[in-house]
Amino acid sequence: MKIRPSLRLYFFASMVVLSSAMAIGFSFLSVNYFIDGLDKGLNGVMLKLSQTTEVKPGETKELVGFNIASRWEDMPASIQQRFKKPTEVGLLHKTKDRPSMFSMPQNLFFVVYYPNPEGEPRYISRIMLEKDKPQLLANIEPEQRMLWIAITGIAAIVLFAFFLFMVMKKIAKPVESLRGWAKSLNQTNLQQTPPDFTYNELNTLATLIRSSLLSANESVEREQRFLSYASHELRTPISVIRSNVELLNRLSEKAPLSDKQQLTLERIERAGLTMNDLTDTLLWLSRNEDQQSSPEPVNLSDKITTLSNELNYLLNAKHVEVVLNTQQESVITTDATACQIVLTNLIRNAYQHTQFGQVHITQQGSKVTIVNCSEQGDAPKASEPLAKHVSIGYGLGLQLSEKIIKRHGWVYDVNDMPGRYEVVVDFS
Repeated sequence: MKIRPSLRLYFFASMVVLSSAMAIGFSFLSVNYFIDGLDKGLNGVMLKLSQTTEVKPGETKELVGFNIASRWEDMPASIQQRFKKPTEVGLLHKTKDRPSMFSMPQNLFFVVYYPNPEGEPRYISRIMLEKDKPQLLANIEPEQRMLWIAITGIAAIVLFAFFLFMVMKKIAKPVESLRGWAKSLNQTNLQQTPPDFTYNELNTLATLIRSSLLSANESVEREQRFLSYASHELRTPISVIRSNVELLNRLSEKAPLSDKQQLTLERIERAGLTMNDLTDTLLWLSRNEDQQSSPEPVNLSDKITTLSNELNYLLNAKHVEVVLNTQQESVITTDATACQIVLTNLIRNAYQHTQFGQVHITQQGSKVTIVNCSEQGDAPKASEPLAKHVSIGYGLGLQLSEKIIKRHGWVYDVNDMPGRYEVVVDFS
């Protein structure tokens, strides 16, 4: 299961990581500044002692914990072991005894070289031993100190995360309200003024969402009105065409037409039937959701057989074989009008776009499969209207059927392969 990214979680994690990094960074920086400040203070005291303390060669004076000598050889042995004789004026040399990287220093050693006002050398050192620490600090183990430091840092991060969570909750609540309001929009409440979402930016976004949906809704309504008006207006000329075709068929019984005239009349008849079915489809699509028909029992086997026979005129003068494989007494409950429109358009589409081959119509329960495929064989004679043709079935009827199927939530699948076009519809 793929985890969808969350902007809120991403922002929260980023802020916690950033604040933790800043806290750790500033902590190291503060420690560095603190130690540097202690070194500068210590160096200043050593400079003052070098200028004011008189010391003879061969002796060492100790003042407030500092050792002052005029010769390097007079320095304490621990200082001479750890440092080389300093030659640069005012440069503080230091070292420490630390068992490990994460433990506190145990013993600290400092030494610096300054000349006095008369130009005589002065070596000043300071030794801080673990045993000389105050008793209060000596009783605290280094592990305890590190533990308290870690606890303090974690507590600070948790406190920051808590306040960040509260702030995000205050900001996220109006955003969640905006999302819920946008999901609940429909034609009824779309006309109402958006509620107040606390922040001006969210109110502006809500206004833009409402304006966009209003514009889209108006476009859909105009499209539906156009489909309705156009379909109604087309019904009259289509009825005139079909009635005149019937009249010509009756007249042809008394005065037979020529082959070309008969072929033309058949084409007009087929076009009229196609236009009539498309008009019914457009009228059905132009209806609102609340005007849909109630589900009723539909015998798919009988429906497919009837429609196949009615549309069989589309295969005249074609080398096409129709193979029907249906289950008798297969009754489903669905929108009968929508089901008939879809089956009519899909079967017509297969018949129209197959010029040489087979059309297989298979029905199992509520599932209907229509396959039109071309066969490689001998081409029709020259007198026949069409030669071999690879059928790829796309048309207006198919597109309209897809809209009806989508509106009802039926299962729909198309497999388009060279020489074979398969459509599967499940009316369950």
